[in-house]
Amino acid sequence: MKRFLEKYLKIYVHESSRFLWLASIFFVIFFVTAIFRTYVDAAFLKRYGPQYIPWMLVINALMTFVVFAVAERLGRRFVDHVLLSGFLMVYAASVIILFFMVTADISIAYPILYQLLYLLDSVLLVYLWNIAGDLFDTRQGKRIFPMVTSSQVLGTTLGSFATKPITLLIGEDPTLILFGVVCLVTALYLAKTGAQVVGHAVPKAATAKSASRKLTEVPGLMAKYPIIRYLIITGIAPNLLLPIFFYQFSIIANNTFTSEQSLISFLSIFRGITTLTTFVLLFFVGRMYQSIGLTNSSLVHPINFSLIFASLTAFFNIYVACYGQFTVILIQRAIAGPVNKVLFNVIPADLAVWSRTFVRGTVLKIGMLTGSILMIVLKPVLSAQYFSVIAFAVAVYWVIETLIFRKHYKRILKQVIVEKQIDFDQVESVRTFDSGGAAMELGPVSVEDRKEERAPAAARMLPEMEPEVALKLLDDPNPSTRAEAAAAFIANKDIRAVAKLVRCLEDTDGDVREAAMEALMGYQEKILPFLEASLVEARPRTKQGILEVIRLAGLKEFEMIPFLGKELEQAYANLVAIRRLDAMEPTESVKLLKQHLKELNEETLSLIFYALWVSVADMRLMYLALKSETASIAIELVENSISKEMSPYLIPLIEDVPLNEKIEKGKSVFPLIRKETDERVLTYLAGSQDPVARMLALFVMAEIRDGNTYVPIIETLLNDEFGYVRELADYAMKRTMNEVVDMPDVISRINTLKDFGIFDGMGIRELHAIASVVNVETFKPGDVMIREGEENSSIYLVVTGKVTIFTGFGTETQKEKVTIGSGSFLGELSLFTRLAPNATCVAAEETVAYVLRHHQFQEIMRVYPQIGINLCRFFTMKLRQTSY
Repeated sequence: MKRFLEKYLKIYVHESSRFLWLASIFFVIFFVTAIFRTYVDAAFLKRYGPQYIPWMLVINALMTFVVFAVAERLGRRFVDHVLLSGFLMVYAASVIILFFMVTADISIAYPILYQLLYLLDSVLLVYLWNIAGDLFDTRQGKRIFPMVTSSQVLGTTLGSFATKPITLLIGEDPTLILFGVVCLVTALYLAKTGAQVVGHAVPKAATAKSASRKLTEVPGLMAKYPIIRYLIITGIAPNLLLPIFFYQFSIIANNTFTSEQSLISFLSIFRGITTLTTFVLLFFVGRMYQSIGLTNSSLVHPINFSLIFASLTAFFNIYVACYGQFTVILIQRAIAGPVNKVLFNVIPADLAVWSRTFVRGTVLKIGMLTGSILMIVLKPVLSAQYFSVIAFAVAVYWVIETLIFRKHYKRILKQVIVEKQIDFDQVESVRTFDSGGAAMELGPVSVEDRKEERAPAAARMLPEMEPEVALKLLDDPNPSTRAEAAAAFIANKDIRAVAKLVRCLEDTDGDVREAAMEALMGYQEKILPFLEASLVEARPRTKQGILEVIRLAGLKEFEMIPFLGKELEQAYANLVAIRRLDAMEPTESVKLLKQHLKELNEETLSLIFYALWVSVADMRLMYLALKSETASIAIELVENSISKEMSPYLIPLIEDVPLNEKIEKGKSVFPLIRKETDERVLTYLAGSQDPVARMLALFVMAEIRDGNTYVPIIETLLNDEFGYVRELADYAMKRTMNEVVDMPDVISRINTLKDFGIFDGMGIRELHAIASVVNVETFKPGDVMIREGEENSSIYLVVTGKVTIFTGFGTETQKEKVTIGSGSFLGELSLFTRLAPNATCVAAEETVAYVLRHHQFQEIMRVYPQIGINLCRFFTMKLRQTSY
């Protein structure tokens, strides 16, 4: 079953159990409700007639207000599935009592049944879909809610077709007993299993602050939040129009079919055909969302209502009425219903609880009450046919509001994200990670409105230097000299400097890099083709620098497709490799390689979003939101911000779908490996452009017992440009030849550095960078590592052994403070304060430490700011411990 759901319905393994539970409840409830509805509608119409429907709807609307007011209070104490279970139990008992009233020929039972039926519709709409919204987020809803609705429609279809044979078998009135019993059983099942299933999701009621809102606040909320405005309008408009249309339909049907049994037969067959058609179409709704979009789909319902009422004005007959009934039910269930359910997940969190009952419940009844009162007022002066003129005007207004919503949809999505995050496009320039670990300046700049983020060159003293001299000094070993040479080209835009300035973007010195970027920005469109070509093959840090230049220079003609295509293909290829590594024995080498590939994909996504940020001002906000609880909304915003041609390539990468699904999407658009084997994948990774990936692929090959297959690729890497890759190639070659050889130092250092809290959150690339500059020192017992009062210029990472910390060491006041072991570090305070140490650190036993000089550590922190964040966390914990 789970495989079927994943393959054909795109409901994945981690979603299937929740979906099946929810779908089964929808099916059962709507199956029995369809039988109940047909009986109640026909019985009421034939005993009281359609003229009482407007009054019944007014009473029902008022009764719903009261019920939901009580439900809102109960909702502060009970979760939705408990409330729904309680409602169903009350319904079961009420309907069974009413059965005995019907058999006793007490005519008041029929209006009461009518009220219970339409109150049930409101309760199910609110609480069943509240539960669905808790179980699935916005993006999941686009796939799953149509399928949930299909279970509702299937239940309604079978219930509609089953009504006639059931009434012939057991009689018409006993269907009330059937409804009551099924409701009771469903309520007990819901109460028993609800906590277990819904407990796996995070209910909005539990996470969002519950807030009651006064009616006087609603206009302000509608003005502030366009999504609230639209959902209120789509709650009022159709429910204002539906009573008018159903009243017209009832008059036409009642006049066309003279007996109660013929009316029951017509309604059951007609509703059955309608819901069966809807059920089939629901399987294609998800594709429709993708092809025409959610906002365009929302136009279908109001346009159809406009067409129906325009037709009824001219042709008031059973054919137009059937068309209207058919299309209204079809669109409501197959398109408008799922669309609105998805949109409810876009409501800001602090309004989510309030909107559950007010927008889904109260607003709908306001619409129904307004429509019903309108009919009562107009009946003496207008025939039912000409109600269509007023209804047509309302439908046209609804179309206009939907067009406005469509125009502002992206702003609505952004508004929800900004509720949870800082909108960095509206604040001062800040720093964050780039894909290569570099700190990148991110300011409030878009293609449409570029702002100067640095002081204008004319306002600063720029070095005066002959172009020939500056060109030579760009290769100078002194970073200050390189920075001055790069700055010289801010004023003197010599085209010969461009290639070297691009190479300077890889410089670890921030001044050199900034000067090179500012100089390149001055060349404008003249060098854009060269930047685009360089971007494709550059290293991550250089790629980020080039994109920064393009963005800040406002180069609107930037052709990003070649770059994005290459990055996206690489990301999907990494996913193929990750899947294959998942199937291999989980050795340390496999774990390292898999972790690095995941980190590479994060780097790739960062670069892709940075490139998109050049033309889409809010793209950075979207990227940050992908890591937050608003991720599903961020993906929706991304999909609506990029071109339709780009969506099939990017969206699967960021969507919360299984790895296999991502890979299948990738294989449909890129020429990836089709037959995945260990040998193919590892050989592919050994030829990667990323040297760390090559190194780790060699490490995996070395740990495979029968590794002769890899000898050719290992041989080619013995002459790699990077020493650490050559070291691993040599190690792998010896291992494949069954020689005994020690693990390379770079691998053991990476594994060791992972255990230090100061490096939490660091990727394999970052750990490798640190491992390549540390010195390994061994201290004998009694050796002084750091002496109190003497300048210290290093940080010591204790790998093995123990170190005792003293104050007043070697004096009469000597005092032992603490002894630390492996995983600890020393000398970090001097890094920031430049003060002499206030304690002496002595090796208590033979101790091995990784030693980083302060200037090395500061340079690493400059490139990898996460270390600074970890240090702040460490110092905070230390201060907290000393304060108690």
